[in-house]
Amino acid sequence: MADKCIYCGMDIEDEGILRQVDGNQMRFCSQHCAVMFEGLEKKGRMRAAILTERAGILSMLEKERGARAITLIHRREPWEEKDESYINIEDSEHVLMMIRQTPKDEDVDLILHTPGGLALAAEMIAMAVKNHPAKVTVMVPFYAMSGGTLIALAADEIIMEKDSVLGPVDPQISELPAGALLSLLDKKPVESISDENIMRSDIAGKNIERVKKMVLWLLKDRMERRNAEKLADFLTGGYITHDTPITFDVAKELGLNVREGIPKQVYSLFRTFEFGACPRPQYAKY
Repeated sequence: MADKCIYCGMDIEDEGILRQVDGNQMRFCSQHCAVMFEGLEKKGRMRAAILTERAGILSMLEKERGARAITLIHRREPWEEKDESYINIEDSEHVLMMIRQTPKDEDVDLILHTPGGLALAAEMIAMAVKNHPAKVTVMVPFYAMSGGTLIALAADEIIMEKDSVLGPVDPQISELPAGALLSLLDKKPVESISDENIMRSDIAGKNIERVKKMVLWLLKDRMERRNAEKLADFLTGGYITHDTPITFDVAKELGLNVREGIPKQVYSLFRTFEFGACPRPQYAKY
């Protein structure tokens, strides 16, 4: 497995860029990362030390399982002041680069911990997971709600614990459930519905159909077509609230390829993050 850059976490090719920092020789993946690191102050050094510890943990996990370890974990970092604990475009860029750097015949372990986030970002990651030729395993030590569940559905295998949870993937329009917005047209005369909510209902219907097609594509070679259609409808149709937990046993009953047994190194990894900073899963945007 390739060494990781202490600044950005990407693979270091060949010898990389060597720098003496605080009396220690460090390797970076590029001149840019070396220069950026040298300009860091106390919090930057803290960041580097923690990232180095994480890289060591991930390296042990990779050696144990023989697969490339990639993380998508939403916990506030000790060196950051703002807390953006949801799947965003920067996440999709990072995960896609990591997957694309992985040889086509090498398995991938994606450690996933998120309340969800932007639809486009989650879909991009799900497509990358689905399209990787070798086996992709998603590990959910605690929860992967909403867009996180969409990503998990793309994997060949999902590893959870008995009390780990996934969730529905019904779209949220302006923080309102798409299914509820769509049902508005059946519950009230159109004359009594605001123009804004009529437009939202139209967008909601289109989004539900789009996400349903995405889920069906992710599941089509994982189970029979009829079962995949039923599951796609259940997960996207708004039949349960967006924060309803789908536990290990329920996921198994739904026909997903899940098994128990999160590796110990994954929990060691979580000790390097701050706790208590994530928003509650029902506030996920997707």
